[in-house]
Amino acid sequence: MRREFGEEKVAPYVRSTIPPRNLWAQDTESAGFHCLGVQLGVNSANMTSTRQRHILHVNTNTEWGGGEYQVLHLMLGLRDQGWKVSLCGRLGHPLCVRGEEAGLNVTSGMEIAPLLRRLRPDLVHLHDSGAVDLVARAARHAGVPVVLSRRIASRLRMNWFSHRKYAPANIAAILAISETVKDVLRQSDYPIERVYVVPSGLDLEALETVKPDPALRALAGDGLLAGGLGKLSEKKNWRFMINVAHAAQRSGMKITWVLAGEGRERTKLEVAIEKLGLHGRVHLLGFRSDGARVLKSLDLLFFPSQMEGASVTIREAMALGKPVIAVDAPGSVESLDGHGWVVKDGSSAQAVSHLQEIASGGVPVREKIATARQSALARFSMEGTVDGTIRVYEAVLAGKHL
Repeated sequence: MRREFGEEKVAPYVRSTIPPRNLWAQDTESAGFHCLGVQLGVNSANMTSTRQRHILHVNTNTEWGGGEYQVLHLMLGLRDQGWKVSLCGRLGHPLCVRGEEAGLNVTSGMEIAPLLRRLRPDLVHLHDSGAVDLVARAARHAGVPVVLSRRIASRLRMNWFSHRKYAPANIAAILAISETVKDVLRQSDYPIERVYVVPSGLDLEALETVKPDPALRALAGDGLLAGGLGKLSEKKNWRFMINVAHAAQRSGMKITWVLAGEGRERTKLEVAIEKLGLHGRVHLLGFRSDGARVLKSLDLLFFPSQMEGASVTIREAMALGKPVIAVDAPGSVESLDGHGWVVKDGSSAQAVSHLQEIASGGVPVREKIATARQSALARFSMEGTVDGTIRVYEAVLAGKHL
């Protein structure tokens, strides 16, 4: 897994490594949040203009994941509401390819200042750590306000470099995808008045049309089909799912497991599967562009991630009416909101107990799945994400707090 600059997995919070709170405050004051129209060089006449506002989205990731799904659907939703949107990314990689297919204005370039002069955006929306490195300070010098979507539940590194990178003078607002992410930023002593929760949404209409994959269903025969989706990285904790598969097999349960995704941990997972005698019982599918179809094919989702800001996969599974077993990471628990089965990391026995309960198919299980689906449909619409994002845009462009 690539460690993004400015972020780290931390164990205990060490107060001595954190700059004094007034250091953030000094940067907050220098940014002039209450007068962004003047301080950041935005033409005040445009604040009340009815012309079409232009938002430049920047994403530097080369893979397709939950974050890239959010960027694409947010841009499409903004376009539908009359906003002009452009995407700066890595040409030829999944997000840019899908953006072009959807008719979005897609560009690329390491020279940001000329790009900003050419596109003349009203606001820049950054979607990952690399985008902050590339754009934030250049946009500030160009007089263009910047907002950042924060999707990971990792504290900011409180060294000088990270402090300079995420300084409120460079970033007008952070859009946290969950309360979990906001709490982590609060623990980092980041100015919490700059952080707004805008939950990740789902394309609910598209999910309603998804059909299961018969080839996947055939793998399970007359047994259950369980599995997960995501990058094969250490923090996703797929080894725990394989241990649970082994424990379930020893208990006599007839379950076939699939895992859709690619990553550096694949070889280690293959070794574990062979070592535990799970060949033919656990299938590594590789990258699948049809993740929703994989979910639709499952009888249950197993989600062992240890660090999750908010899981789109969990939310999609709930909306599709699939039971979810998840490790008790705060972001996953927040997404489930009591409508799933939570397991302590490493407790295969507890996970098998949950599997047996779900396999029983009793009335309480069916009711829990039904309420989970209703909860997801009510809380996770893409329209809600778009509307919440627009409110932040409008506040930043007007130089106001929400």
